[in-house]
Amino acid sequence: MIKIKNDLPYYIKKAEQNDKYGDGIIAFPDDYVVLDLETTGLCAGRDLIIEFAAVKVEGGQVVDTFQSLCDPGFPIPPAIEAITGITTEMVRNSPNPRSVLPDFLDFVGNSYIVGHNVLFDVRFITASAGTFKNTYIDTMKIFRKLHPSFPHHRLCDMVEYYGKRNDSAHRALSDCLATKECFDALKEDATRLYGDTFKFLTSIK
Repeated sequence: MIKIKNDLPYYIKKAEQNDKYGDGIIAFPDDYVVLDLETTGLCAGRDLIIEFAAVKVEGGQVVDTFQSLCDPGFPIPPAIEAITGITTEMVRNSPNPRSVLPDFLDFVGNSYIVGHNVLFDVRFITASAGTFKNTYIDTMKIFRKLHPSFPHHRLCDMVEYYGKRNDSAHRALSDCLATKECFDALKEDATRLYGDTFKFLTSIK
């Protein structure tokens, strides 16, 4: 279903009914915040955030960034250390996740949220904040819509496909910056393949 708000056309299909989340849409706003979290595991409400990051974009340009490591209060699991490179020693003198959350939410404000598999991050923020109603845009879904036959749709696959760089993969700020670059490429790709982004949105089933 195509809707338009503040001159922004977007496709919306409510995939998950949850009054604690905002709407998940497909759109290409010029102003938004890219966010990414690193966590101690995959279960929001049980596992905790160990790194917050966000990149504020206005008029398509990065204007500000936010990044903070967090101490979950227990040793970081070895598997998470191996994936992220974030060690228990690195976070030892960092604030706990709940004390970082208010500043993070203040940075995000009521912006559109962009992220890769972003519902994962939304669930973790909601588990800590109670609600998180920002409208969110998942670059993984857009990449999948544009290239359904591509074998994988991970952030690393999208970065490689579009020839972008992510020198510190699985560190939150680096992932945010890479996602922003890929979001720009997704918009260009939609325009190239469909003529303009509105025609791409109207093609989605």
